[in-house]
Amino acid sequence: MAVVAITVGMFALSSALELRELITDLTRPLEHYQLDELPLTIAALALSLAWFAWRRWRQLQLTQKELEQTLTENRLLSQKYLLVQEEERRNLARELHDELGQCLNAIKLDAVSICELSKGAQPEIERSAGSIVEISNHVYEVVRSMMQRLRPAALDALGLRDAVADLVDQWRRRNPSAMCAFEADGDLAELGELTNITVYRLVQECLTNVAKHSGATHVYVGVARVSPVEVRATVRDNGRGRDANVKRAGLGLVGLRERVEALHGRLELAGAPGVGMHVTAWLPVASKG
Repeated sequence: MAVVAITVGMFALSSALELRELITDLTRPLEHYQLDELPLTIAALALSLAWFAWRRWRQLQLTQKELEQTLTENRLLSQKYLLVQEEERRNLARELHDELGQCLNAIKLDAVSICELSKGAQPEIERSAGSIVEISNHVYEVVRSMMQRLRPAALDALGLRDAVADLVDQWRRRNPSAMCAFEADGDLAELGELTNITVYRLVQECLTNVAKHSGATHVYVGVARVSPVEVRATVRDNGRGRDANVKRAGLGLVGLRERVEALHGRLELAGAPGVGMHVTAWLPVASKG
């Protein structure tokens, strides 16, 4: 519209001032230099530039389509990668539970038997067997924690609502100095495997960051079905906070953003020094899988 308006305006101005005749009168004394041919030359230059601009615009359109197609393919690959990653974590957690867990339990039972048999008669063996029992208990707790981080059993057994509630309860026990409130709203069943695990990992990562860096005394965790096709996860605290626009070296939130965007969701960070952080993710309800 601007180009058309300028063109029409220039035509009206040229007609009013008889610009063509004026140019001819001005350039006639300079016929020796062929300056009277400049208008057609400039018109040819303008047409050439217009053709060049149109060609670049077409190339830009094609490039944009290719980028959109590549982005769509990358998102599909990210979803497949997340599914494979979670399946591998599930298998690894199962192996730790079935193999290492049973072996530790057998070691503990043998050590308890040795401790009972040597009780009172051989104090040194009894102490050594007791140490084996304590070490077995410690290793089992470490393995149990690893299994929980690899694949939360509550997510498969109880569903998203109870799994996040259990995660919050565990965090409360480890961080008794902070008050953590949890709220779930709406139907959180049948959200789909990727949506469930993404919401769980987001809450898990945010609570870990609060415990490590925030120093907060109040934390809020909320998961809500805001529409039939969308679920929202929120974590906010009153800790030290930081400028949400400043990039940091940590990869936790970067990985979460990639997870969320791979599902065509969006992640928002809000915060400032001294007022805490507010993390909110909106995720589409995926097909169950």
